[in-house]
Order: sequence, then structure tokens, then C-alpha cells
Amino acid sequence: MSSDLRQALERAILSGMSLEEVVAILRQYKAQGVTRDEVYSLLDALRATAPNEAADDRILEVSDYVAGFCSPHMNVWDE
Repeated sequence: MSSDLRQALERAILSGMSLEEVVAILRQYKAQGVTRDEVYSLLDALRATAPNEAADDRILEVSDYVAGFCSPHMNVWDE
């Protein structure tokens, strides 16, 4: 995953963007060939540097969508 994609996802998560908008970004990444594992690695790195508990909670929430622990219509990566 390029650094531009990483920065865009980090900004989206930490800015309070809606989950629907974050999922739309994740779908764009998938379309560009970014794997679920790459996104997980990024989310782990973001958690390690989360500025506060609210940011950590948000990162975990996005992780659920990456994992598929969400409504079927919000799923990004197929099993």
C-alpha cells in the first residue's frame, strides 16, 4: 500500500468521517488491489500511535468492517 493511501485512510479514520465514507475508501483500495492483510497492518500501526481512546475505538470499529464483522451490504472483502 502506498504512503498516499495510508495517509488518506488515517485522515479519514481520525477525522470522524462517517463509517459509510470510510467503507467507500476501503472499497476503492480493494479495487486498486490492496489486500485485507495490508489494511490490517496499517490499522495495527495506527492503533500503536492513536492519540487517544476515542481514536483507538474508531480504529477498532473500522477493523470490524475490514474483518467482515458488519452487515453484509457493508462488507468489503469477500471471504
